[in-house]
Amino acid sequence: MMIRETVKEAMKLRSVKSKDLAEHVEVTKSTMSLFLNGKTNLGQEKIEKILDFLNIKLVITQ
Repeated sequence: MMIRETVKEAMKLRSVKSKDLAEHVEVTKSTMSLFLNGKTNLGQEKIEKILDFLNIKLVITQ
């Protein structure tokens, strides 16, 4: 599963609005929308903030 889909699912489960996530990550609402729709990428720092805010643990397996 891609990070975007995981983030969207976590937002849905936790009732987090993209506006609130954007504020926490310090990006505009439109930038967050572009990210969630796969039209732009965010840097590692922003991704880490998103994962932390949504309490998502990233596990890399082989």
